[in-house]
Amino acid sequence: MTKASVWARSLMFTLTFYPWTLIVLGCGTPLALGTRAMAYKVPLFWSITTRWLLRRICGIRIRIEGIENLPKENGYMFASKHQSALETTLFHSVIPNVFYVLKRELLWVPFTAVYFYKTGCIPIDRSAGTTAMRKMLDGVQKNLKKGLNFGIFPEGTRTPPGQKKPYAPGVAFVYDKCRVPVVPIALNSGYCWPKNSLIKYPGVVSVRIMKPIPAGLDKRVFLDTLYDTIETAQDALPDPFGKKA
Repeated sequence: MTKASVWARSLMFTLTFYPWTLIVLGCGTPLALGTRAMAYKVPLFWSITTRWLLRRICGIRIRIEGIENLPKENGYMFASKHQSALETTLFHSVIPNVFYVLKRELLWVPFTAVYFYKTGCIPIDRSAGTTAMRKMLDGVQKNLKKGLNFGIFPEGTRTPPGQKKPYAPGVAFVYDKCRVPVVPIALNSGYCWPKNSLIKYPGVVSVRIMKPIPAGLDKRVFLDTLYDTIETAQDALPDPFGKKA
């Protein structure tokens, strides 16, 4: 695929994806006013159609490995690398009953607030310090008891491929307080969907789900285990463009 073609397809995806997102959220509002199960069908549909758009327009395919490692019972955490905007939509069609903690400002995006609240997402004011942390922890614990699954990005921000950052201690704090298993996830989406870039490069995004880390470990041991598990798997992911080393 030529550079011009990649640019054209990337622009086509952008001009399709954002209007389509608003259409899906807007038309799905009646479902969002029903039960949580009904409301969740909307982000699930959005996730599935986004993957279809990426494949058809940009030539980006997504390969999921290790789906059998997800716990049979809901009410767990999963911790994933975060390289692109893809992760904000992807996991709704991979893991059931997902919820996230998100910054309060996202509630101002059209049509989103009703979905965030109905599907269990927890908006926080990041400037509120310990007050925000207590609110977040209380909401996460309640949702886990309801059988929802909490997604967290331990690096705290999107990190380009090849770069490694320390995992935030807050991840270990939540793990220690919630006493649930944590599923580590490695991925290489940032090669095909780079951070803060319009361009989407055709290739295969690998998402590798590992066996859960059991509840009850010491916080330091847990954080080290999580880091080693994800980063080791990360280094072993195949090249998204099929190039040989």
